[in-house]
Amino acid sequence: MNLLKKFLDYARFSTGDFEKLFANVEMPPCPKVVATLMQKLEEPDTNIDQIVPLLESDASLAAQILRLANSALFGLAGKVTSIAKAVALLGLTEIRNIAIGYAMTTTVKDPAKEGFQMERYWSDSIFRAIFSKKVAEHLGVESDEAFSAALLQDIAIPILMDRWFNLYKDVFETWLQSDRRLHEVEDQILAWNHAQAGAWISKSWQLPDIFTCSIGLHVTSLDEIKRLNLGDNVVGPVALSNKVSVAFQDRSSMKEAELEAKSLGIDGDTLQELFEESKDLVSSIADALGIRAV
Repeated sequence: MNLLKKFLDYARFSTGDFEKLFANVEMPPCPKVVATLMQKLEEPDTNIDQIVPLLESDASLAAQILRLANSALFGLAGKVTSIAKAVALLGLTEIRNIAIGYAMTTTVKDPAKEGFQMERYWSDSIFRAIFSKKVAEHLGVESDEAFSAALLQDIAIPILMDRWFNLYKDVFETWLQSDRRLHEVEDQILAWNHAQAGAWISKSWQLPDIFTCSIGLHVTSLDEIKRLNLGDNVVGPVALSNKVSVAFQDRSSMKEAELEAKSLGIDGDTLQELFEESKDLVSSIADALGIRAV
């Protein structure tokens, strides 16, 4: 059973259902340059000489690649001054992941609804992306995928707030007034949650299966992820980043986060260390992504 089928069977996620739900909602398309890049990278004979001009054709994407290549996220020696050098140093997989992050940062807009703080949303998303990368490095799994998959995990929330607010309003206002997690309120009121909606967006953008699974399962417990035999890739680090994010906003839930981390073999001291390292990088990575965060 392949990775995506495991997720689809577990979550009962159906593209058709979401197509019906959002039939009258204009969902954002994947930026053309990113969609073209994804298509090119699927072709077996694609080489760097073909990819560099494509990346250079979009000034905003090129600028973001260079900012990230020169950021503390990668710690490269020497200044990276060209797209060709960035591709050579980072590799096509990492460039793909940066481009996927670019797709999110250029697509997701502030819904401008009372109670929703866009800068807080970006700060939390970036923290979780950095934390996921560090956890993945600690576990020896694909850290380059972990960053972008975690950055995307809540992509559906501002989109739902903006384009589906007449129906999503009850969920959001109920959540603001409760101590429950957002996906629990969504499951009760809507019978689906933002993780599943985000997975649908990922699938509609034709992102790699690992991204769709990571987004769709990020609200799931680590024990359940291990039961599904999905704990040996980036799905685990992404899910843990969601638990830690919640825990460190509410210190009373720290014990729960530590228990979740133990499922990945991470003790409390290591969890705290990875958290502090990630928190220290949020501001600089936000600048590299060209977005405002608190």
